[in-house]
Amino acid sequence: MSSQPIGLLSQYWRKYQQEGRFLLVGANVFVADAVLFYLLFETFGLPLIWARVGAFSVAVVLSWFANRCWTFSDRQQAAKSRQLIMSVLVSSMAAVANLSVFYLISLWLGQSLLDTALAFSVGVLTGLVLNWFGANFWTFRSLNID
Repeated sequence: MSSQPIGLLSQYWRKYQQEGRFLLVGANVFVADAVLFYLLFETFGLPLIWARVGAFSVAVVLSWFANRCWTFSDRQQAAKSRQLIMSVLVSSMAAVANLSVFYLISLWLGQSLLDTALAFSVGVLTGLVLNWFGANFWTFRSLNID
């Protein structure tokens, strides 16, 4: 068995470590978001949009914490309070896009479990892209302290 694929994977991980971490955080937060959404909507019977807003709010806090402590931990960062406000602003803009896409696709497709899952996924993907740009270039950008 050759170690070449593992070496290549390791080389890519070093080169794109921050992007990989951001995606891993996003994937784990996506799972937490989806599980919580399912519990709120199916188990506790919350209306669709309230279940989505509740799950998303928890996901925003989890994402900020994991990105601060792991994804961008090597950067000189702003004070926690300032960074939290910045993160909430970015997340709120991404949330508006996420929920708008979710709502519009739900209107278009319907509310079967498969339709809802597709609307949920496309909304989350939209929010992920916006969050990456906001997190990387604003919230967690390196401070030039010399």
